[in-house]
Amino acid sequence: MFRGSVYSGVEDDLKSLFNIVVSRGYRVIGPKLVDSVIRLERLHDFNEIPYGYEDKQAPGYYRVVNNGGRFRHGPDSPKRFLYPPELLLFIIRPNLSIEYPRFEFAKTALFGIKPCDLAAINVMDGVQGELGDEYYQKVRENLLLIVENCVEPGGTCFCATMGTGPFAFKGFDIAYTRIGNGAVIFQPGSDLGVDILSELGLRPAEDEQVDRLRSLMMEASKKARAEFTLENLPETLEMGLDSEVYRKIAEKCLGCANCNMVCPTCFCFDVLDEPELDGSAKRVRIWDGCHSYSYAQVAGGHFRKSLYARYRHWVLHKFVYWLRQFGTFGCVGCGRCITWCPAGIDLRQVVRDVVREVETRCRR
Repeated sequence: MFRGSVYSGVEDDLKSLFNIVVSRGYRVIGPKLVDSVIRLERLHDFNEIPYGYEDKQAPGYYRVVNNGGRFRHGPDSPKRFLYPPELLLFIIRPNLSIEYPRFEFAKTALFGIKPCDLAAINVMDGVQGELGDEYYQKVRENLLLIVENCVEPGGTCFCATMGTGPFAFKGFDIAYTRIGNGAVIFQPGSDLGVDILSELGLRPAEDEQVDRLRSLMMEASKKARAEFTLENLPETLEMGLDSEVYRKIAEKCLGCANCNMVCPTCFCFDVLDEPELDGSAKRVRIWDGCHSYSYAQVAGGHFRKSLYARYRHWVLHKFVYWLRQFGTFGCVGCGRCITWCPAGIDLRQVVRDVVREVETRCRR
């Protein structure tokens, strides 16, 4: 078995793969139905994965139904584990001594995550990883990535536009695709993936199965697109700094930072000092969001008092500034910010409207 090769199996092989991963000492994190929402949770049994359930997603709308369909993802992303929402940095004892908690992260397999989330991990590798976040690096080195390719993108997905899906091409250990009629295509993406899959006794995929896989890839890619392209997008958005689109959006936006919290790549944080009754204190790192009012507030004033300016900053960071900082877009097209926005604001439409406004202005 070789990296990059394509192998054929059946759905029972997925259960065998799950059990092999567990037998190798990994705890498994994967999709699980919790209170009518598909979350990323600890899995103890393969059957906890809610196959046969579909998540219906639209701007500001999310429902899970048991109709034999396929799910995409819920509000959780791998960021929740690689870059936890709350992290204890150290404790100051009453005698002013400093205690650094021991940070451990067990060998963990992310099982059945989608290609957009894999792409988000690759983006995070260039931020937290390369910038030396020791907590992130410790988590990352103990991570096994098993990706399920997405053959039926959801109503808010636009990963094909961003070049991050709906199929994974690099950065995974194992990728699999359920192509229908109980057949599954497996692809190892690392030496570890090759080693694990070798225990399944898979056979090379047949030509008609490869053709079926290609057909599914093409159809899924057509669905997971926004009404804009990446060509000259950063330059166009910068030309639209004064666009009225942002001011109109601010009339709907609640400034709640939901989009920041569910985004798989947003990395902003705040540091809080929490005093205790015994005279000690904790220093804690927590997620923060650029939509919240206090985010850009400093002792000498406020960088972005207006909500439209904060929303604009977020859009430009994802599609313009991130490229300059890290060489890639900060958006992977997962659509979570659209689904989980209580006001139903559609990022795809915002970008499209700004681009059209700039293009119209340039044609005058």
